[in-house]
Amino acid sequence: MTTTATLPAVPVGRRIWAETWRLAVAALAGVIAFALVWSSLDTAGWSDARVGGLLVADLLCGVLALLLVPFRHRAPLPVTIVVVALSTVSTLGIGAAALAVVSIATRRRVVEIAVTSAVMVVATIVYEGVLVPDDATPLWQVVAAAAVVVALLAAIGIGIGQRRALVVSLRERAALLERDQQLREDRAREQERAHIAREMHDVLGHRLSLVALHAGALEYRGPALSPDETAAAAGVVRAEAHAALTDLRDVLGVLRDPASTGGDEVTGTAPPQPTLCDLPALLDQARAAGTTVRATLGDLDPVPPVVGRHAYRIVQEALTNARRHAPGRPVDVVLDLLPTPALRVVVTNPVASTDDAADAGAIDVGHGLRGLAERARLVGGTFRAGVGAEGVWTVEAVLPWTA
Repeated sequence: MTTTATLPAVPVGRRIWAETWRLAVAALAGVIAFALVWSSLDTAGWSDARVGGLLVADLLCGVLALLLVPFRHRAPLPVTIVVVALSTVSTLGIGAAALAVVSIATRRRVVEIAVTSAVMVVATIVYEGVLVPDDATPLWQVVAAAAVVVALLAAIGIGIGQRRALVVSLRERAALLERDQQLREDRAREQERAHIAREMHDVLGHRLSLVALHAGALEYRGPALSPDETAAAAGVVRAEAHAALTDLRDVLGVLRDPASTGGDEVTGTAPPQPTLCDLPALLDQARAAGTTVRATLGDLDPVPPVVGRHAYRIVQEALTNARRHAPGRPVDVVLDLLPTPALRVVVTNPVASTDDAADAGAIDVGHGLRGLAERARLVGGTFRAGVGAEGVWTVEAVLPWTA
């Protein structure tokens, strides 16, 4: 047996109504029992004092039992024992006693049910053997009938208690499922925010670093540049700023409408994502910005588009960091296939001074490298970045896929 399940709080009006109709049923059962017993009771030879005393005791104890029944929830076992004991001398209290026995059985506690059942059987024996000794019913029949009635009442109470426990478990399960669903939705939103932030950092960081580089060249070398060189540098600044605004508009469109995929509102098509096919153009763009880039690209045809897109973003972010923290240093980009199968991406650039090493340490805790590590984790790969013993900053990622 288990303890009683704790049900959610019931509104006051509903609780009053439930208690009222139960009390009314108990009173009606008591009145019927009172009428049947006293109409069939053979009082011939009884004195008027005996009949009047039993009648008054029956009515008073019955009313008292009905008044005590509503308090059974505050002290279940004591109230039930008192109500059942009152039914010893009161047929009017039989309904209240039955209600109290059923109520305490809903708690499904063996000791309470056993004590209550014993008290009710004893009360029946006392009534039949002491108060109405002229009844010709054999004692064993009285005990058997009382045991059957008590067992039936206990079974009803246990069934009600099990149903309440089932309702509580179903409500708890529903609440748990609702909380899990809310957590999944919150986690999905967090992942989407992280994805958007990663894309904004990778794309806009690269674009704006080029804008800053060429704008700086115009600021410091403007008087020494020819009109054609000035126009070319300004054209690069304009083109990169326009591209950055375009990328920013796409990302902000997703932020405004979480259901959007970043596609065009008219055509419904999403803008193409960069892959390894766009990597040569990215390297040429970095070279045009003044960075010396040496690239070794193996056979990249077997690489899936998703892995290729992550590899492109990793190279893009590594070039941006090299341009920002190690300007003028050559950058080596190596992409080769592993037999796993997996794509290994290695981007290195020398860190020649203490200041550059400090900047490299700053990069190590930046959002960009965290985003790259997250990209590698999404495809089940590995990522590392740091300064080696030779003073070379290395960004290395291994991106596997299923063949």
